[in-house]
Amino acid sequence: MTVLPDDGLSLAAEFPDATHEQWQRLVEGVLRKSGKEVTGEAAEAALSTKLEDGLITRPLYTARPEADGPDADGPDTGFPGFAPFVRGGTPEGNSASGWDVRQRIAGSDPVRVNEAALADLENGTTSLWLTVGRQGVPAEALGRALQDVYLDLAPVALDAGAEYAGAARALLALYAEREVAPEAARAALGIDPLGHEARTGEALDTAPAVEIAREAAASWPGVRALTVDALPYHEAGGSAAEELGLSLATGVAYLRALTGAGLGTEAAFGQLEFRYSA
Repeated sequence: MTVLPDDGLSLAAEFPDATHEQWQRLVEGVLRKSGKEVTGEAAEAALSTKLEDGLITRPLYTARPEADGPDADGPDTGFPGFAPFVRGGTPEGNSASGWDVRQRIAGSDPVRVNEAALADLENGTTSLWLTVGRQGVPAEALGRALQDVYLDLAPVALDAGAEYAGAARALLALYAEREVAPEAARAALGIDPLGHEARTGEALDTAPAVEIAREAAASWPGVRALTVDALPYHEAGGSAAEELGLSLATGVAYLRALTGAGLGTEAAFGQLEFRYSA
């Protein structure tokens, strides 16, 4: 039986508990319609997928700390925002509502980008992902592209590639210009020098990235400077394990750079955003 913390975070508490065995029986019924007579764990295994690396992904993952053996889901990880805090420090994660619908807008005309951004925000999008620089809006036109956007309500993510420093500083300057409270500003500056090099072969100086991350950690608590983007490896044909391994190696490299520049471990982790293909 699932026991929720006594904090008002009820989620599905009003519904009767469903057991793993009940779900397996439903799977059995579906497979039986296709001519497969399998039961229990065998029914679940029939829906599992073997990846290129030999890893097996199951069709359903739940918190089943009482399970043991090869089918165990591992130790109890608790709930987001509660001890042991392995699922984040707050129940809602890094977004105010718990979910973030982020729309990517690519274009070099700041007026048209602004029109698209406002239309998206009025129709359900909760944050904006803008390309800036060579393939997008000039950094100096970021203010026009975000005209009439409530920056204290709509988070902004940047994708500026080699021009990350100018784009990041332009957005932070825009927050200051519009007097957005530091605690209300939420952004992902999208700085990923190693990912850019993996995608293009162009090596970038990481010193500005570290300096911007230090500034964000000191002055903008809701801003993450660095993005560990695994898409270059996925799009190049990397397997799931390769994608995960390369992204973790990138994250470690960034953590070493940040802590080497004087940031504490917690502050350094707070400057990282990970991006994976779905």
